[in-house]
Amino acid sequence: MREPLARTPVLRDLMRTDLVVVGPQVPLGQAHRLLVQTGVRYLPVVDGGRYRGMVGERYLRPFLAPWAPASVQAQWEAPVARFLQEFPKAHPEESPEEAAFRMEAARVGALPVVEEEVLVGLVTAFDLLRGLLDHLRPGAPASPLEVLVPDLPRLRALLEALEATRTPLLGLHLFREAGGLGFRTLLYVGALDLRSLLAHLEALGLRPIRP
Repeated sequence: MREPLARTPVLRDLMRTDLVVVGPQVPLGQAHRLLVQTGVRYLPVVDGGRYRGMVGERYLRPFLAPWAPASVQAQWEAPVARFLQEFPKAHPEESPEEAAFRMEAARVGALPVVEEEVLVGLVTAFDLLRGLLDHLRPGAPASPLEVLVPDLPRLRALLEALEATRTPLLGLHLFREAGGLGFRTLLYVGALDLRSLLAHLEALGLRPIRP
């Protein structure tokens, strides 16, 4: 379990540094396969150690769908640098509050953490939520969980599953998915053993995804 901080944390305390990255000339299809194989959702692009941009798995889906037109599929071999998204950059000494406001304003789920044009980490909405709860409830058992919920009835069923398994809900944040695909639900629950909850979610047709 992460040790509680005696001071208000900054992004350097919360960011993840074990990142999967690619170079700008890597083909789009290869970049997407790497996202799928590693289970990460955001792929930073670096060139000679310098941060160039980032792509997200959700953004790449339309380009790689089996039903995509041939003109779109032809882009699978194009360099990933052509598809970089606009993610605001964060600084490692930035406060979690400032990062959260900019993440919400840009409607993104992660920020690259950059210092002197060099990528030093990545912070996600989960990391910010975890940092807040660790600060408010130091030492309390807690686990992150991310679930794609297709509609409001299934969201209610998710909350009922928490109650049925007596799993305390410490924090919740909803992001509406593009294209009417439902809600990406970020949960922080007060338990370390989630087997009973995961069994309930599977029975509902809900499967957690990696943050």
